[in-house]
Amino acid sequence: MGVALDTSALIDVLRGDERVLRETDRLEAGGNLPVLSTVAVFEVLSGVEYTKSRVERTRIEALLTRIRIEPFDQESARRAAELRGELLREGRSPGAPDVMIAGQALASRHILLTRDHQLGKLAGEFGLRVTLY
Repeated sequence: MGVALDTSALIDVLRGDERVLRETDRLEAGGNLPVLSTVAVFEVLSGVEYTKSRVERTRIEALLTRIRIEPFDQESARRAAELRGELLREGRSPGAPDVMIAGQALASRHILLTRDHQLGKLAGEFGLRVTLY
């Protein structure tokens, strides 16, 4: 079991945001090692490609060598579809990458670390464990 960082958490780690660093330290102390979805990696690298920032690319690549990366698989897709369907029924229109990362965390039984309160509302509905910061 681990703690899945969504894209916002990954970006905040890269920026040195104290809130997310405290939460990752607390969760790691409880035995939950950080993991990244290939979807989060895609989103962050897309931003770097857009800005063409060599400094950011270097920082991201260094971080990616230190965190376990897990592929988005069929079970992750199934769980993400369930989450997205429920959100759409409630009139919410979440971005697909966010829901994919949450679905992967659910399928892998990871804690999802995010500052996205919309995803935080799913915690009780599907058994998704969410830590908001």
